[in-house]
Amino acid sequence: MQGKRMAGIAMAILGSLLWGISGPASDYLFGLGVTVSWLISSKMLIAGVVTLAIALVTQRRAVLAPWRQAHSAGQMIAFILFGMIAMQYIYFKAVAVAGAPTATILQYLSPVLVLVWLAFRARELPRRLDVVIIALAMVGTAMVVTKGHFTQLAITPQALLWGILAAVAAAVYTLLPASLLAVYSPLVVTGWAQLLGGLVMTVVHPFWVGVPHLPASGWAAYAFVVIFGTIVAYLVYLASLQYISPTAASLLDAFEPLGATVTSVVFLGFAVSGAELAGGALIIACVGLMALAGPQAPE
Repeated sequence: MQGKRMAGIAMAILGSLLWGISGPASDYLFGLGVTVSWLISSKMLIAGVVTLAIALVTQRRAVLAPWRQAHSAGQMIAFILFGMIAMQYIYFKAVAVAGAPTATILQYLSPVLVLVWLAFRARELPRRLDVVIIALAMVGTAMVVTKGHFTQLAITPQALLWGILAAVAAAVYTLLPASLLAVYSPLVVTGWAQLLGGLVMTVVHPFWVGVPHLPASGWAAYAFVVIFGTIVAYLVYLASLQYISPTAASLLDAFEPLGATVTSVVFLGFAVSGAELAGGALIIACVGLMALAGPQAPE
């Protein structure tokens, strides 16, 4: 049992790290002239085909299940448009504008936004601990975007806007499919969302139009984003939930901004100030407090 738990922890960490590293890899691609819309349309199509192919082999009867009822089909369409596409596009736009470390750290505010929304929907005041968490998250955000100089922004207003929108989009991505995932296979739901989301984005920017001329290092970065940052990251993270609780997995999500920051500093030459690191650590700690104070203790 302990061995399986350790395997689950390792898979959750690996998934989060791969997600995090894909941010700087995408940032590198944007520097080579790759557009956000081309990257999203091509990678979502490939990931969707591969994910649904795996589902066909392992869960054949479940593949069409979400489309058999009008209500769940409507939920799928909403998730594809306002969850999958919005989250993917806005996050990568934030990376292109703000850089991977800042974009990933700001996106990590999404659990705090989910907390606020759930309290609002339930028409309940947040607990005192929740108020403290929200306040600390705001302080952490201020440290990231001002680098400790609270009277002026250290990033452009556009970068701040896309970073905050990335957090909102990630929160919507978390909330929208909750009822779907309670009934249908996560592999199937995500596979369809990736495939159909990719088809929608292909209407916006066909993947065969404006194919970038990349050096070998660029195609290697693209392959990493598609294979490891999208397909493998999701599959290993999903597999980890067989051995550890969702609460424990959410704590290990902290490796995503860590992976993005370290990779950006080491390979892309990003300079990260002490205030940014402290602010990022504060945001990560807030999410950890939320998980520990939730209804399920980490296992």
